[in-house]
Order: sequence, then structure tokens, then C-alpha cells
Amino acid sequence: MSRRSAREYALQVLYSRELNPDTEAIDSSALKLSDKDKAFADALIKSVAEHEEIDELIGSHLKNWSLSQLNVVDKSILKLAVAEYFYMQDIRSDRNVIINEAVEMGKLYGGDSSYRFINGVLNQVMKGK
Repeated sequence: MSRRSAREYALQVLYSRELNPDTEAIDSSALKLSDKDKAFADALIKSVAEHEEIDELIGSHLKNWSLSQLNVVDKSILKLAVAEYFYMQDIRSDRNVIINEAVEMGKLYGGDSSYRFINGVLNQVMKGK
């Protein structure tokens, strides 16, 4: 398939873990991920889990919001994008690709204005401002 499918699978996992930390593993067979894409998704999920500072980084760029106020989908998309950009240098995509993929997931899975919010936050986080 593609990295997009891998990111969508990772989003499903993060979303389910956010709602129920004791959740069972999600079956990825329906997505027909290649071994390479499954490994990429697993690396993304692991990166988010291992780097708790991702929450602080995102939170420091939220204006008039706290991380706990964000809906679970938007928060999970932001975490995946930040994890890929900062912690997966050896297999990450270009900055613009990461932001674009996050925006597209926001359009597909988020609320009406999620994609604009995700775009703005990621631009600030990745610029380091």
C-alpha cells in the first residue's frame, strides 16, 4: 500500500490507546500493509510512546488551548506528525510531506476545521517557534 495507509493505521492505534490504554492490538490485515509500511507504522507508534516530550512540545505551541482540550483525533494526528519529524530522521519524509499527510488525515478523520488547526500547529512546531 503506502505510507499514508501506514499513518492511518498508526492513527487508529493511537486513537484506541487514548480512549482505552488497555486496548487489544488492532488488526492491520484489512489494510494490506506491506512489511515495510507495517514496520514504518510500528516505528511511528513506538516513537510516540517513547517520547513523552511530544505532548509538551505540542502544548507549548497551542494558543488559548491545552493538550487535554483537543479532540482525540487531532491530538493523535499531531503526535504522529511530530514524532515522525523529530524522532524518525532515518526514515522520515520531507517536512512538507509530513504536514500535508497530517492535514489530509485531519480532513478525513477530524472536524470541520481540524485540518487548518493541524496545519497551523505543525508549522509552528516544526519551525521551532
